[in-house]
Amino acid sequence: MDYEQRTNKAFTLIELMVAIAILAMVLSFAGVIFKVGIDSYRMAMANAEIMQKFRAITDQFNADFKGLRKDGEIFVAWVAKEAVTANYDGYRDCDDDGYERFDRITFFANGDFYSYRASPKIIRGNTARICYMLARNINGKRAEEYRDLSPNETGRILREEDRRNRILARTQHILAVDLSAIDPNGFNDNQQWFAWNNLNEHDTIIMEAWKNMPQKIKEDMLSVITDVKVGSPGVVPDESVWGTQVDLAEPNLIHLLLCEGVGEFKIQGWYDAGRRWVPEVDPDGDGKTSDSEFFLADPDAVPGVLYPYPPYGKVSLNGPAFQGRFFQNILNERDFNQIPGLGRALKFTFTLYDSRGIIKKGRVFTHIVYLDN
Repeated sequence: MDYEQRTNKAFTLIELMVAIAILAMVLSFAGVIFKVGIDSYRMAMANAEIMQKFRAITDQFNADFKGLRKDGEIFVAWVAKEAVTANYDGYRDCDDDGYERFDRITFFANGDFYSYRASPKIIRGNTARICYMLARNINGKRAEEYRDLSPNETGRILREEDRRNRILARTQHILAVDLSAIDPNGFNDNQQWFAWNNLNEHDTIIMEAWKNMPQKIKEDMLSVITDVKVGSPGVVPDESVWGTQVDLAEPNLIHLLLCEGVGEFKIQGWYDAGRRWVPEVDPDGDGKTSDSEFFLADPDAVPGVLYPYPPYGKVSLNGPAFQGRFFQNILNERDFNQIPGLGRALKFTFTLYDSRGIIKKGRVFTHIVYLDN
């Protein structure tokens, strides 16, 4: 009787090890692909958030400057701060020039304006005083004060997380002279100044009265609005109530918020005579600031443009291109395009961060608004 011979085959140890290695490689590749997919998704969402912020800012710029009143007053203040990095690699200036910009602008515009708060009632008007600037935070700190000691404690630097926490603010004060409210000329304490600049959404003053008010009152008002020293402001108001102060947890201040996560805000005007944008910290790009159009040695000497003239208009710029020149004679609507810092167009440069810090250094954008309208 024949018996069928059976042979039971099994994996050898070497075959088993090869199979496990291949499986490990497949799982490893799958993990890498999964991680790349997750990272790509997070990056895409971060970019989408930043682009949404960009569109919100630029749409508001376009709407406001489309109605710019060249017969009204415009005040631009430019502030440049050296970006001290010490031995810390977590910070880079947004446009890699070694300086940060904390500019601000206030102007009058026509449009269909209405108040964001309904108390005591919705206010509507066709003309408003508008201001753009980086806001102070809940503790009253200016944007340029968000600093911390460097790791070797030899200097002070700006932490990247502080840049991401900055807020670009937009204030809007509708000219509504028929409403009953406190006249800014009668303010006598800090609370009134704070309420006027941050809580109120209208001004009880016509444009001509604004342009021709006493110089001392004008200096005080511009100092409070723009958070820089204008002229020789008095004891009241003091600096604690200067600038726009945004508290995201305070409903009465939320209307001041334009965009969160704006690291640097820079304004330049097209200068026809020089065929370039001004001002610049280092116009010729040689790494030296001897030709700077900022008063870097004197932090109180903030350059700017106060338009029109008369009675108080001026262009205050440093540097060889502007020293000894007087621009008051062209601070009028007819010669608007020749004014350094205003001109035919304004260029805004700003750094935007996503809320989760995915894009560590943020994204730098420029947007040009043409004033030839």
